[in-house]
Amino acid sequence: MAACEDSAERRIDVTYARWIRLLGMSGELDEDDFAQQAEELVGEIFSLDGMSSRILGGRWQDLDEGPRSQFTQALARSVRFTLVEYFEDSDEVPALRPAAEEMTVEGGLVEARYWLVKRDWSDWFTFRLADDGAGSCGIVDIRKGDRSLLGHLKGQVKELLEDYSFPYMIAELGHYGAVVLADFENDTEGELPKGWTWRGSDDHKNKPYRVKVEDGNRYLEATDEGESVILGHEIKWNLDEFPYISFRVRVHQIPEGGDERDNKKVDSAAGIYITYRKKFFGKIPESAKYVWSSTLPVGSAVRRAGIGRPWQIVFGSGEEGLGEWRTYVFDLRQAYTDTFGGTAPSKPIGVGVLSDANSLKLKAYADYDDIRALREAPPGVTSGVTEILSPIGDE
Repeated sequence: MAACEDSAERRIDVTYARWIRLLGMSGELDEDDFAQQAEELVGEIFSLDGMSSRILGGRWQDLDEGPRSQFTQALARSVRFTLVEYFEDSDEVPALRPAAEEMTVEGGLVEARYWLVKRDWSDWFTFRLADDGAGSCGIVDIRKGDRSLLGHLKGQVKELLEDYSFPYMIAELGHYGAVVLADFENDTEGELPKGWTWRGSDDHKNKPYRVKVEDGNRYLEATDEGESVILGHEIKWNLDEFPYISFRVRVHQIPEGGDERDNKKVDSAAGIYITYRKKFFGKIPESAKYVWSSTLPVGSAVRRAGIGRPWQIVFGSGEEGLGEWRTYVFDLRQAYTDTFGGTAPSKPIGVGVLSDANSLKLKAYADYDDIRALREAPPGVTSGVTEILSPIGDE
């Protein structure tokens, strides 16, 4: 704590001067440059690890390096937005003056009270600082009356995690435009991605999926030669806030003659599942499955008879584009309306992937990456459904 007791006042003064100087440059910098510099400054003057451990409690200790980094980056963005919002309507830069009383130490924190003063206005704040354990002192909270920046952030994170998954909380905390449903960047090369599961009936099967690395980028490789295993990842997000799905796919080999209408030929080189919900006591899924078909035209959709079977929507077809990474974006709310009908549930519960060639006893090779839910999408994005086809074949 000595580091904070000895340097807190100077650190606050220098920090404030740097922040005001950066705000003064905001008109000269483009939005991205300003945001980057502001978040770097936040990272220097706030103890983001200290704040993170206080916000997440014991959960912080359980996080791997990747999720920890994601959280601190989102936290820096959140603090940046809060600070900018406080100052953006001010027509005069307030002066920062320490209050008369001395700094105090309370509960392992150094507290310093300051006044922000303008000609006809003043407001006081209490800065709380803590030693980061490496001999440096950083801000872990700013209080104004009974309001606390740390308390606000802790409440926001707690509320989000009660209803949604960690990646959605990250997106909302950091004011991001996308929820990262899966990008495999924190997974181990040559292994199955962490947190992904399969149906119990597939326990005995080979799982034809592995995380691969290419030019520094991690992605999921699928090399199905008859296993037909759906790999699923439970993740909850708010579809009303992030209604679009984006994903990248690279198909290498299609099962020749595959036809999603036909039970005897129902193989697809690549498939992305979105599970909207499970009905009937959590047993029967309602899912849309975007597929790269061997034969059906792009935009066609079909649902074979049977309980819990997904609507299959064709986003790619045939051999055109084999070996190329391609990105696709679709409107998931509209996709539900165009297939199941009615209004989509607001909280999807998971995503999945399936490359399969078991029906035709062939091969289906494809790669998957960057599955994201988007807050906004480019103009003209649709559900991907242009025609409904009828299923064929015997049950």
